[in-house]
Amino acid sequence: MNRREALKHTALMFGVAASPATVTRALAEMAGDSSAPRYLTSSQYKVVAAMAERLLPASDTPGAMDAGVPQFIDVCYGLFTDAEGKNNLRTGLADLERIDYDHLSEAEQDDIIRSIASDNAKPGKSWLRQFRALAFNGYFTSEAAAKSGFIWDPVPGNGSNQTQCIPLAETGGVSFYE
Repeated sequence: MNRREALKHTALMFGVAASPATVTRALAEMAGDSSAPRYLTSSQYKVVAAMAERLLPASDTPGAMDAGVPQFIDVCYGLFTDAEGKNNLRTGLADLERIDYDHLSEAEQDDIIRSIASDNAKPGKSWLRQFRALAFNGYFTSEAAAKSGFIWDPVPGNGSNQTQCIPLAETGGVSFYE
């Protein structure tokens, strides 16, 4: 799946139909300066960036910042999220803005994310699922992540312990591609 397809899937996830023109617009907006938010406020964007980096930290692979996740979330928020989804996300981000989440230590940020996750069933906390979906879609469809750490190995292992291929008819006509 490429980033264009991911934007379409993200749009559908939030109940919005993404036409090719809309997707083209989103990709064009993402091509610009990644440090300036387009739809989120500056303080919301800083919280989004800090939170995304805690969920997807840099290691031997790029982190959320390297993959442009905050920019992806910003554009998806502005173009594809319905009014209810925007309100949920704004409410959750406002709670984090009030405590200066982006200025806390990593350990404190992690504790807060854990706390929100444990309270996820409470009203106003369901936004974390939405945020995670956006962050993971943004990360796993990014060029930076794809170029650095994803290796496609259709038959894992060294081959010595693999079974031979079997005719499709013996599987009931089902392949792993379906």
